Amino acid sequence: MQETSKPIKFKIKRIQPGDILQGTIIKKKKGEVFVDLSPYGVGRLYGVEYLKAKKILGDFKEGNEVSVKIIALDDGYGNFEIELQDTKFNNIWNRLKDIFERKESLELEIKEANSGGLIVEIENIKGFVPVSQLSPENYPRVENNDKKHILNHLKSFVGQKMKLRIITLDSNAGKLILSERAAKIEEYQKVLQNFKEGDIIEVRILGLSNFGIFVRANENPPIDGLIHISEIPDYMKNLEENFKKDDFIKAQIIKIEKDRVNLSLRYLLDQIWIDFANKYKTNDNVRGKIIHKDSNILAIAEIIENPKIKGLILENVDDLEIDKEYYFVISELDPKEKKLILKIAN
Repeated sequence: MQETSKPIKFKIKRIQPGDILQGTIIKKKKGEVFVDLSPYGVGRLYGVEYLKAKKILGDFKEGNEVSVKIIALDDGYGNFEIELQDTKFNNIWNRLKDIFERKESLELEIKEANSGGLIVEIENIKGFVPVSQLSPENYPRVENNDKKHILNHLKSFVGQKMKLRIITLDSNAGKLILSERAAKIEEYQKVLQNFKEGDIIEVRILGLSNFGIFVRANENPPIDGLIHISEIPDYMKNLEENFKKDDFIKAQIIKIEKDRVNLSLRYLLDQIWIDFANKYKTNDNVRGKIIHKDSNILAIAEIIENPKIKGLILENVDDLEIDKEYYFVISELDPKEKKLILKIAN
């Protein structure tokens, strides 16, 4: 028995108000125009929307293609209710879409600023550049994120030109988002290809915050990075005391992103333990001061010669006093785990 092939089913898009469609004028009458929107149906332009489009309609004849926007699904007679789209307006969005897809950059004048970012215009279409999309050299690094100072910083760009790239485009919603960072991404990546995770590099401190240290890893083009508070050894976590703006420090790259790096200072603590392990071994004597005691269960001693190294005492804890110095014997030392177990020396 010969099998019969099943007919191919095509799924037709479900039309919603706000959709933009292309169609052909099939009938022009006084006060109304009918547009073939195959395969979806017929659109009818009438009433207020007809009056708004009357000047434009003079240039169109039956058989001409037009762009329309669906404003209602039923005009009462089974037609879509439509409004005529400005061809010039659509052409601008089409050009912007082409620029977006080719990832081209535009040099645009900054027209306005608000606390969220900058506003530009492209042939009367407004675009927005969020603060987060500014390049490192133009990002507002303002102490305590003071909104007034941020706005003043952003206003300083009004009237200036900026190289930007479109990152979000939605003609239906009239949404146009641009980025300065994206426009410079190739420049950043040329520098970043010379870095690799694990490298120890010199960086300049840009500022301090509750969650870490902002640094600059390269000046031209500027490559910025963050040393998160979790990547800073405990003995250095008083940031105001240990770090100053514009000072140069060495940090280790732990992650490379599109235009920035994440860094760490934990390697400094690793090096301290490595140096300690190179100098001392199991059964050696060291001198330490008791800095913590938990009843008679355990105590912690700070090594006098190197206060950044802490050791754990688990025996004869009752005999120890806080802030008093003792001689200890190293019973276990593991620099990788940063582990030091001590016993009171006889």
